[in-house]
Amino acid sequence: MKTLGKGSGMKKVILTGLFLFIAVFAINAQDLPSINILNNTGYTIYYIYVSPSESDFWGDDVLGDEILLDGETFTYQLPYPLSSVNVYDILLEDEDGDSYFQWALDLARNPRIVFTFDDIY
Repeated sequence: MKTLGKGSGMKKVILTGLFLFIAVFAINAQDLPSINILNNTGYTIYYIYVSPSESDFWGDDVLGDEILLDGETFTYQLPYPLSSVNVYDILLEDEDGDSYFQWALDLARNPRIVFTFDDIY
């Protein structure tokens, strides 16, 4: 019969901790809802910012290296579960630098947001 050394108990603790971390992360990731942003502005969108309405900051561009052509939809996974934050502001910027806003959107009620030229600021 093979005996385990002192280090094997520590390996089990580390592996168990790692497994629990991954499990919690996976469960939390499933709780984060996605929204769909439809571009019906007539222009190509280069930047999208999504921020909780209570925040004073827009944060990073969530579109990244992509562009959103007129008529296309962009899907974005929100950073918080709707149980903690469900009212957001969304800003789009087009190829000419024009901004389109929608304020105080209750994304728990409607996860599909349509931007049109009427949303220009």
